Amino acid sequence: MNRLPGIAPLMIALAALAAVADPPLQPVADPRPILQDLQSKMSSLSSVYLELTQERHLKLFAEPLRSDGFILIERPDQIRWETTAPYESILLGNHKSVAQFDRTGGDWKKLRLAFPQLLRRVMEQMVRMHQGKLDALTGDYTISVATGSVAVVTLVPKDETVRSMLSSLEVRMAPDFSATREVVLNEPGGERTQIIFRRERRDLKFPPGTFDQNKPLDIAAIKAAVGDGR
Repeated sequence: MNRLPGIAPLMIALAALAAVADPPLQPVADPRPILQDLQSKMSSLSSVYLELTQERHLKLFAEPLRSDGFILIERPDQIRWETTAPYESILLGNHKSVAQFDRTGGDWKKLRLAFPQLLRRVMEQMVRMHQGKLDALTGDYTISVATGSVAVVTLVPKDETVRSMLSSLEVRMAPDFSATREVVLNEPGGERTQIIFRRERRDLKFPPGTFDQNKPLDIAAIKAAVGDGR
């Protein structure tokens, strides 16, 4: 579980300087129309393919811990979160079960998860967010929206126990809400995890085995099948 992404998207200097110069974000008094419009735009998506860089910002280290990988989501509830560097790990989930694999000696080894029900719930919430189903999260989160140079949807856990581990989750999108740029998971102590999305493709047909929780298809085969030769 120590490699679990998001529990366990690279910003360049120019972007950082531009962010400083931008005016502050303006909170939206009533976010419901925006959330409804966002849900309407994303509800028709059959699948999402995201390339990402994850940065883990810890107080003990001057530089963030970086890893690269992919998130693949397919309706109605399949998700695959794969880390490809600096180590190799696959996390798969749906509404019934979750599974995790680590690459050991060239072979994939299925791990025994300590908290499968909690992990399944987290995976379900991730699917809902990427499919725009924000109204399904209002029971667990207080949701607010701010707009400006970017659009930010902030989710604050209502449950005190969850808030002790995750103070807020920010989904940073293009100003017109057309694409997700970054997800930030803020922790109470000031540490955070940034997931920076480098590339997004929608409505792809993933090959059989992509979400297999016993023998997942290799990511190279998936990329070939969806026409991504990079």
